[in-house]
Amino acid sequence: MIADTLALQETRDAWDFVRQSRNVIVGNCNVATFAIGFNQAGIRDLCFNLLLASALSVLEDVLRQLRDEGTYGCRDNRLGPLMASSRPSLPWVQFTVVDSARADRNQSIHDRAYLPHAKCRDYIAAIENELVTWRVLVSATPDLWHW
Repeated sequence: MIADTLALQETRDAWDFVRQSRNVIVGNCNVATFAIGFNQAGIRDLCFNLLLASALSVLEDVLRQLRDEGTYGCRDNRLGPLMASSRPSLPWVQFTVVDSARADRNQSIHDRAYLPHAKCRDYIAAIENELVTWRVLVSATPDLWHW
């Protein structure tokens, strides 16, 4: 758990933004589909790729904060090394899935291609579950990510 109460609240607020953004994305895509028959697959992929980037950013901030509070050591500020260094000290549940999210996001940027929204959705749910396990978030919302 993050000991600094201000940092903890900022993290929770950042994750609330991820959840709220998800609701805006899904709501607007659904309305566009029902109202005008809009095929939202491409826009949904784009939006969820951006949402995954936000979720990974929150994770990176959490790992930096935990490192700065002495939970584990790491000299690097990049997400990959932070994750690897934290693995022995944090109770990771789905490290491999979250690391795949990081790697796939990086590869998609290099390839200039979007990941499918369903894959992003599953990755975001895995990140959320880690944050709950570490008591950064109070509870997960698994139904939120599987629609």
